[in-house]
Amino acid sequence: MHFWRKLSIQNKLILSMTSCLLVFVAISSGLSLRLIGNAVRDRVVREELPTAVNGIRADVQRQMAGPIAASRILARDAFLLQWEADGEPDAGTRNWIQLAKNVKDEQKAASVQWVSVKSGNYYNESGLQRKVTDQDQWLTGFLSSGKAFDVNMDREVTVGGYMMFINSRVELDGVPIGAACMSLSVDALAKGIAAYRIGETGFAYLVRPDGAIMMHRDSSLIDGKHFMKDEPGLPGDASSTLLGGKPYAYLSYNGDGGARFIATSFIPELNAYVVVEVPQAELLGPVTRAIRSAALVAAVVGLGVALLVIWLVGRAIAAPIRRAATLLSEIASGQGDLTRRMTVESQDEIGQLSDAFNRFVSSLSTLVHSIRAASASIATGSAQIASGNADLSERTEGQSSNLERTASSMEEITAVVRNNTETATTAAKMINGASDTAARGGQVVGEVVTTMEQISDASQRISEIIVMIDSISFQTNILALNAAVEAARAGEQGRGFAVVASEVRNLAQRSAQAAKEIKALIEHSAGTVNTGSRLVTEAGKVMSDVVSQVQGVSAMMSEIAEASLEQSAGIDQIGDAVQSLDQMTQQNAALVEESAAAAASLKQQAAELTRLVSAFKVDE
Repeated sequence: MHFWRKLSIQNKLILSMTSCLLVFVAISSGLSLRLIGNAVRDRVVREELPTAVNGIRADVQRQMAGPIAASRILARDAFLLQWEADGEPDAGTRNWIQLAKNVKDEQKAASVQWVSVKSGNYYNESGLQRKVTDQDQWLTGFLSSGKAFDVNMDREVTVGGYMMFINSRVELDGVPIGAACMSLSVDALAKGIAAYRIGETGFAYLVRPDGAIMMHRDSSLIDGKHFMKDEPGLPGDASSTLLGGKPYAYLSYNGDGGARFIATSFIPELNAYVVVEVPQAELLGPVTRAIRSAALVAAVVGLGVALLVIWLVGRAIAAPIRRAATLLSEIASGQGDLTRRMTVESQDEIGQLSDAFNRFVSSLSTLVHSIRAASASIATGSAQIASGNADLSERTEGQSSNLERTASSMEEITAVVRNNTETATTAAKMINGASDTAARGGQVVGEVVTTMEQISDASQRISEIIVMIDSISFQTNILALNAAVEAARAGEQGRGFAVVASEVRNLAQRSAQAAKEIKALIEHSAGTVNTGSRLVTEAGKVMSDVVSQVQGVSAMMSEIAEASLEQSAGIDQIGDAVQSLDQMTQQNAALVEESAAAAASLKQQAAELTRLVSAFKVDE
C-alpha cells in the first residue's frame, strides 16, 4: 500500500490499466481457446470423423458390390436354371465348370460354388466337389430366411482359414432350389481395410452386430473369439451405442495412450459395422496447437500495442496534472502569485481540469481582494464596536439601578395581594357555611311540602268516605220509608214496626245532614291544605334559588381566592424575574466590558490579516 501511494498518477494509470488488460487477455484467451476447442471437437465428431467412417464404408461396399452382383447374376443364369431343372446332366457340367472359372477369374475369388437342394450336389469350379451333409446347416437357414443374398465369414475347411462367403438365392417359379455361392479371401479385404489411416495411428476394422471382430489389421483377432467390448478402456455400454444399426455413431473414451475417438457405421450388405479408432490428440492436436500459437501471438502483439497506448494516454492525462501541481507549489512556496493560469489545450476532462484550476485561482484572487476589503472594514467596525460598548456599559448600569427599584416595589405589591388573598379565602369559607344552611332549609321545606301533600291525600280519602256514608244514609232512608209503607199495610200489627222505621228514617236524615256538614268542612280543609301546599312549594323554590345563588356566590369567592393565590404566585414570579433580570443586567455589564476588550483585540487581528493578505499578488 505504501508503494502504491508513492507512485505517480501516470504510473498508477499504466499499472492499473495493464493489470486489467492482462486479466482481460487471460480470460478472453482462455474462453476463446475453450470455445474454439469445443467448436473444433464438434466439427471433428460431426464432419471429419463421419466423413472418414462413411468413406471406408463406401469403399467396402464398392469392393463388395462386384462379387455380390456376380453371385446374383450367377443365381439367375438361364442355362444353370435349365440345367438344374433337367436334373444336372453330365453334359451340362462342363458348361458349369467353364462358367464358374470365368466368374472366379473376373472377381478374383477363391472359389465359386453351386449347391442343389434336390440332388444335394455341391459343385465348384472344378466340378462336383461333394454332397451336402448335416454340417451344411447354413444352406437350410439361408433359404428359409427369404433373403436374396447373404454375406458372412466362416472357416473354409479346404483352405484352413477364414473366408468370406457370398450366397445368392436360386429360385425356379418362386421356389428355392439351391444357392449360387462365391468365397473371397479375407486377407485381401483385410489388407484393404488395414491400409486405411486416420491421423497418424488411427485404424479401421469390421465387427459383427454382436461385436465380434470380422476383419482387423491383426489377423489373430479374427478368430471369432475377440469382441469390440474387449478394447481397453471402452465403457461397458459402448456396444449399445455403437452397434445400434445407425449410419453413424461415436463416443470418446480413455484407452491406451490417452483419450480416443471410436466411430461406427453399419454396412447392410455385410450385416457388419466398420469401426474407426483414432487418438483425439491426432485429430485435435494440430488445430489446437495452431490456435494456441495464434492466440499467443495475438495476445503478445495486442498487449504491446495496448501498453504503448496506455503509456501515451497516461502521459497525456498526467502532464496537465503535473503542471497544476507545479503552479500550486509556486503559489504556496513563492510570493503568492495568483495571476498565473494554466493553458487549456483540450475540451476533455483534462481541459475541464485546467479550466477549473484557472477558475479556482480566479476565485481565490477575488477572495483575497474581498478579504483585503473585509479586513479594512473589520478594523473600522471593531473601533465602532468599542465605542458603542462604552455607551452600552453606561446604559446598562442605569438599567440595573431602575431594576433594583422595581424589585422593591414588586415586594410591596406582593404583600398587598397576599392580604387580599387571605380575606377572599375567609369570605369564601363563610359563604360556604351559609350555602350549607340554605341547603338544609331547602330540604326541610321539601319535607313540609311532602307532608302537606300527604294531608291533602288523607282529606280526599275522608271526603270519599263521607260520600259513601251519605249514600248509605240515603239508602237507609229509602228502606225506612219502604218499611213504614209496609207497616201501614199491616195495620195494627205493623204499628210498632212503623215507629221504629220512622226513628230509623230520622236517624238516617240526621246522618246525611251531618255527613254533608263534615264534607263541607273537609272540602274547606282540603282547599286550605292545597293553598298551604302551594305556598310551601313556592317557598321551596325560593329556597332552592337562594341555595343556587349562595352556591354561585361561594364559587365566585372560591375563584376570587384562587385568582388571588395565582396573582400572588405570579407577582412572586415577576419579583423573581426582576431579580434575575437585575442579575442578568449586571452580567451584561460585565460582558459589555469583555466585548470592548474583544473589539480591541479584533482590531489588532484585522490589522494582522491585512498585512498577511497583502503578501498575495492578484489582478488589479
